[in-house]
This record gives sequence, C-alpha cells and structure tokens, in this order.
Amino acid sequence: MLAGFSPLIATVVVVLSGALATAYLWLVRQRQAETTAGIEALAAMRWREFTRLVIEALHARGFVAESVEQTLEHGPQAEIRLLREGRTWLLACKQAGAKSRLGTASVRELSEAVRFNGAAGGILATPARIEADARKLAGDLDLYDGTALWALVSQMLPSSLREDLTANARKRSVREVAMAWGGALLLGLVVGLVPGMIKGGSESDTVVDAAPAPTSSPAKPASTAPAPDPALTAAAPADPNREQFERGEVIHAVSALPWVERVMWSTASTLVIQQSEDVEQVHVDEVCAVLNRYDSLRASRLQLQPPAGSQRTVRFLQCRSY
Repeated sequence: MLAGFSPLIATVVVVLSGALATAYLWLVRQRQAETTAGIEALAAMRWREFTRLVIEALHARGFVAESVEQTLEHGPQAEIRLLREGRTWLLACKQAGAKSRLGTASVRELSEAVRFNGAAGGILATPARIEADARKLAGDLDLYDGTALWALVSQMLPSSLREDLTANARKRSVREVAMAWGGALLLGLVVGLVPGMIKGGSESDTVVDAAPAPTSSPAKPASTAPAPDPALTAAAPADPNREQFERGEVIHAVSALPWVERVMWSTASTLVIQQSEDVEQVHVDEVCAVLNRYDSLRASRLQLQPPAGSQRTVRFLQCRSY
C-alpha cells in the first residue's frame, strides 16, 4: 500500500460519489434518454399517423373527435373538432422535427380559430419545441410538446416500440453507470492520497532545512532506452466510432434504393424508412442484405412508413432475431 494512503477516506469517497452518480443516471438520465428517443420516433411519423395517435390519447381523457377522416383530407393546416361534455374543442397537430421550434404563428392561428368557432378551448400538439414567446400568446390553449407530449401519447404506442425505447435507454444507462463508478474509483484514489501528500510535504520541508549541501559527483552517461517491441506498437486501439461509422454506411446504402424516400435511425436499434411506393418482401430483403453486412446491426428493427395516399399501415419488421 502506498505510504500515507487513507483507505477509509478513499472508500467513503468511492461509495458516496458512485452511489449518487448511479441514482442520477438510473432515475433521471435514463428517463430523459427514453423521452428524447420517443419524441424523435414521433417526429419520424407521417402527419396522419401522428394526428391519429394524439386523438386516441385525448379520447382516454374524455375527448371524442368528429369526422376524423374528412378533416384529415384537408391536410396539416386543418383543425380537428373534438367534443367533451357537449362542448366543442379544436385540435391542431403540427408535425415537425424533434429539434425544431414552433413559433407564434401556429399558436395565434389556433387562438383565432377557437374564437371564430366559439369553441370552449384549443389543443396544440407537436414534437417540436414551442418557443417561450408563443406560450405567452397561448392563453387558455393546452400545449403539448417535449415531455408533455410524450406523457400524453407514450402509452398509445405499440408495446414493441415502447419496449425497444426502454431497452436502449437502459443499455445506455448501464454504460454510463460503469463509467461513473470508474470515475468514482479514480477520485477515491486521488482523495485518499491527499493526507499522505500533506504530511509528506511537511516532513520534506524539515529535512531540507537540516540537510548538508550535496557534493558534486561525476556525470554519468545517459542510458539508451531499449527499442520498442514492433509486435506491441503494431496493435492499434479499437475505433470507438466504428458502430457510428457503420450506421452511416447503412443510411447511405439504403437511401440509394429506388423505392426509399428517406431513412434515419430513430433509436439505436430501429431504422425508419419512408417509402416512395408500396413495397413487397423482396424490397425488404434488399434492406436486410445491407444490415447483414454488420454484426452489430443485423438484428435491427425496421419501421416501414407507407407512402402518401397508401392504404397500408406502418410495419415493424426484424431481419434477424438476437
């Protein structure tokens, strides 16, 4: 054991800092990561699918939609009429990217529609972040974005997708907790050495004051360091960005397929593909052939988004099981 090292202080620091970091990462950061991935998945949906999901969630809160299909035909700019306890409400669903921002125009437009129709209130739902200036104009409108939107619709998502989001968030938390305990161990070692360093420094000062002046001695020739072993220097560390590089290659290869309009990773194991046309199994096999090139991505899930005007629904497939 190192001279002056305090095992008690080191143990207390390791346990305390590691436990605090674990509690934060497991109880706070994991939920934040799951919410962020969920909002990104909502943003990847088509407007119709996102709107139906919001309507279904509001139905559980006592709202009933009128003429949903007819209203959806008018596109994203149309407000949907809802009834609750005999009173009319208006719903506006603004589909946008998870990192984009929604300004005052959308809030002002819904407020004017509520006043014009004499509605009891209005609801605005969007995966984007509603700006602070827009919130000031909201008045009695109910705004759902970020964590509020996820809390509203998360239970309406397919159970397989929710489980996938939770599993990915848990894997990330496990890695972060392991790193946190490694940092706690290093911190404990450093703090445990402090008392010995302080004591050793004071003793060194006393010895220097009493010690005689050193006598000179003949200079010794510098020793030549041994040459490094070529077998050791040839081994390069593993590339930590390898998996990210492979994900980019998958995006590049799949986007080149003629029936693919857009492709993105909504989670670490879910590849979202927006189709430009209805596809069959042979087209899915093309995507699986790309994923099978990479060991870490072979078991990824496919979320196939049908093209606009298609009668098909979103499909969740998996090329290969874990």
